[in-house]
Amino acid sequence: MRKLHMGVLATICLAAAFVLVSRGTVQAEYRTEATISPTAEAHQYVVHVKIIELQKGGTPSVRSDMKVTVNAGEEGLATAGNDQTGVSCNALVKEVEGAVEAVITVAVKEEGAEKLNSSQTVVLKQ
Repeated sequence: MRKLHMGVLATICLAAAFVLVSRGTVQAEYRTEATISPTAEAHQYVVHVKIIELQKGGTPSVRSDMKVTVNAGEEGLATAGNDQTGVSCNALVKEVEGAVEAVITVAVKEEGAEKLNSSQTVVLKQ
């Protein structure tokens, strides 16, 4: 049985903020947060991703809150919406010496236009 520091969650902001500009006016700003944590099953992890949208002059609201359960060495995908307007989260989890790494790609589309495409690595130290 493997031992993990259960109180230690790897947390990273995939990006501090994304500001989208169209014809000189700010449309929206996104902040993406991600965590990875082990499940009760050996070599299995939950990747939790939140996409937070900030409208100009508005308060933050969670655009999407997704969880992907994935085995080490495999890729997981979660989607919400459709091809024209929606969110997707892809996570590839690898166990490396002394840690677990998740490469997470997040994409947001609105009316067929890509508004966000970000990829980051989150590390959980064992």
